[in-house]
Amino acid sequence: MATRINKNLIKNNDFQEKNNILNTRFEKIYYCINCSCSFLYKTIRVFIKISGVYLLWILLHFFASYLYTKLCVPTTFLGLFMSPFLTATPHCQGLRWVIYNGANIINNMWIVIGTWLCTNIMGLNKDV
Repeated sequence: MATRINKNLIKNNDFQEKNNILNTRFEKIYYCINCSCSFLYKTIRVFIKISGVYLLWILLHFFASYLYTKLCVPTTFLGLFMSPFLTATPHCQGLRWVIYNGANIINNMWIVIGTWLCTNIMGLNKDV
């Protein structure tokens, strides 16, 4: 009987050791998944906050460009002669302002996105 109990104790100890090894592996995997999800969640939050402003400027630039070609530079023969007079009107000047500033902001957006990606890929930004 004593030998059976000792064998059972040895089997239980082996089982506990294997179970502890598995638990530490699962804890490491869980930690990695948790860190990845946390990083992804923070990244999405930052992206949504920033992208809203840029999305607005992209839409403004798109519609202003479309409206400028329709309202200020008509594609007819008469439009060729009227375009010097139309470019001085307030709505055409406003549309040109939106097109110019929208293009500058979109260019800056790509610089910001590229810088942000490089800092995260290189691991320089530990907070995000």
